Amino acid sequence: MDASLVVALISPVVAVVIAIWGFQRASRADRLRAFFEVQQRYLDAEVRAGRRMLHREIAGRESHQMSELSPEVSSRIGYTLAVMNSIAIACEGRYVDMDLIERSMGRSYAGAVVAAKPYIDYVEQQRGFRPYRFAEQLAGKLLPQG
Repeated sequence: MDASLVVALISPVVAVVIAIWGFQRASRADRLRAFFEVQQRYLDAEVRAGRRMLHREIAGRESHQMSELSPEVSSRIGYTLAVMNSIAIACEGRYVDMDLIERSMGRSYAGAVVAAKPYIDYVEQQRGFRPYRFAEQLAGKLLPQG
């Protein structure tokens, strides 16, 4: 077989392999960058304060008691849950590495969503639909099994 023919046959294969490798590497880098952006939003002072409120003001209460919340507390909690829902959507769309999410914020995330259940139930009663569905689904995946 002529050397130029071998090069002509192998060159496209090599080009495709390099392109696939480059795409996978770029994709991993993009997912890592997205993870850091998601983590930054999760660790934002306002979201952290909202998560604390979930544990202090909401956990252990009944959904009918949520009408007693001040508009400020309700707004902060709603914002926190919206951010958490966005994180869950990024996970669902595979824009971030689920394993990194689980290892870095899994317990905190799941605990906050569990604490928010009375509030989420209340908002569902008020609006007629279940909000923060993605956040609840992700929390279910992150909760320890057993």
